[in-house]
Parts: sequence; C-alpha cells; structure tokens
Amino acid sequence: MATQNPKTILLSVARDAFLLDCQARRLRSQSIGFYRNQLRAFLAYLFPLGCENLQDLTTYHLRAYLVGLEDRGLKSASVHAAARAVRAFLNFCVSEELIPESPMRKVKMPKVDRENLPAYTVDEVNTLLDAVTTRRDRAIILCLLDTGCRAGEFLAWNVEDVNLTAGVVRLRTGKTKTRKERAVYLGTKARRALILLLAEDGGDPGDPVWRSSRDGERLKYEGLKQMFRRLRVDTGIQCHAHKFRRTFALWSLRSGMNIYALQRIMGHSDLTVLQRYLDLVESDLQDAHRQHGAVDNMLGDD
Repeated sequence: MATQNPKTILLSVARDAFLLDCQARRLRSQSIGFYRNQLRAFLAYLFPLGCENLQDLTTYHLRAYLVGLEDRGLKSASVHAAARAVRAFLNFCVSEELIPESPMRKVKMPKVDRENLPAYTVDEVNTLLDAVTTRRDRAIILCLLDTGCRAGEFLAWNVEDVNLTAGVVRLRTGKTKTRKERAVYLGTKARRALILLLAEDGGDPGDPVWRSSRDGERLKYEGLKQMFRRLRVDTGIQCHAHKFRRTFALWSLRSGMNIYALQRIMGHSDLTVLQRYLDLVESDLQDAHRQHGAVDNMLGDD
C-alpha cells in the first residue's frame, strides 16, 4: 500500500487495506466478518483516546484494550480472539511496510481457560440411536459421529462425494473452513446405515445425500437443528452437531488414533484445540493407573 507520508497513516485506512487483502486472499466470508467486527471494536476503543494514526499505537494501548475486555466479563476465548485479530492486522501492516515493527510483538497473548468440552457417552449415543424413527436420522447420527465433520461440511455432501466401497467421503474445496480439500472416513456401521438410506432414497451423483423430509431438497442447518430438538425432547439429551464432532475427537484419541492423523481428518490448522482433548485422554490414563496400577494393586502393603 503506497502512501506519501507513512507517519500519518490513519488506522481506519490501514484497517480497510487489511480487509481488502483478506478478500484478495479469498478468505471465507465468516473470517472476513470476524476481522471486520473485531477491528471495528478495537478502533472504537482507540479513537476516544486520541489514537487515530497507526504510528501512534503502543503496547500500552494493546494491553489496556485486552484488560478492558476481560474487565467487561468477556470469556477468555473471546479476549484471545480479539488479540488474534489485532495481531493479524498489525502483522499485515508490518508486511506492507506501514510500520517497522508490530507493537503486538511485545504483548503476550492472553491465556485461554481450560473449559470442559462436553462429549457424548456411549450410553447417550445408544439412547439417541434407539430414539430415532427414520433411516435418515440414524445415518445422520452415525455419520456425524464417525467423520467428525463440521455441520456445513456434512450438509454439503453429494451422492458423488461418497465412496461407499472404500468408506471415503471427499469434502469439496470451498465447503470447508480452510477451503482445502480433504477426506473423511466411514466405518462399517456408518456405511451400512448410509447404504440403507441411499437404497431407499436413490439419487443422481449430483444430488444431496441429506434431504429434508418435508420437500426432498437439501437438508439445511435449521432442519438439522429441528431433528436435534426432537431428539432432545424424546431423550432429554442435549443435541447439536458440534458435540458429535467433539465426541469424534475424544473417542478417536481414546481409541489410540495419532493426534496428527486426527488433525488432518478434522481439518484443524494447528493442534491447539486438539491438545485440550489430549489432556482429557491423559487424565483418563491417570485415572486408569490410579485404579489398576501394577504395584499398588498387586503388591501388599509395606
């Protein structure tokens, strides 16, 4: 971004240049919206303080902003998200040579509290499966649980994307959070449920796998939520798509899946989220040792 006087670049101008770069890099609309909203709040905080130019921004402003968010009662994850957005914006400004160095380099990222990540128990999943009344709903539960797909990825499945012989589902470029194509996999039980569904519904290669029971069109997110609401009423179990994704991650690690393989299947860009699941699995191991450790359980007291 060219400018005649780099000492007087307005923060609002730099922000607009950053958002334009996000569009040029074809980030998802949700990601661009995230940056736009976060930077709108950040600049709204700075302007009353008289900080309107990029070069006036200091580490004090950054730290005070993050502390202010925490004082307002925002969750640690929300404060961390705000810091990530500001960091990305300032890194862009450095790469465009608008500033020589990001003041964020001297500001430590806020820690994220370790929150409980609820997952289904085996009994809960069996209860949900007992409560479903259609082949479609049974297949949805098993395929969500067996693939770890995000809801948007899952609902975008077409018949041609599913190789039932190999148990592979190809998620298309542009339908995933990172826009990178990847595959997810189906085991025997989920494949059997999907075979029965497709044998019943049929469909051409370009047709959706998951269809609305009302009009036969592609099932939308609201339709998926309605199905989950019915199950909650019938079973008393809280149902939502992301809880199946969490359960897939936790069960996979408990079964011995390599965390790097799990990262690729789930489409995570790094291990930050999965590390939280790994911590839970390690806690399982500690409990198992406490109950069944060789020395304490097999040798008598001293």
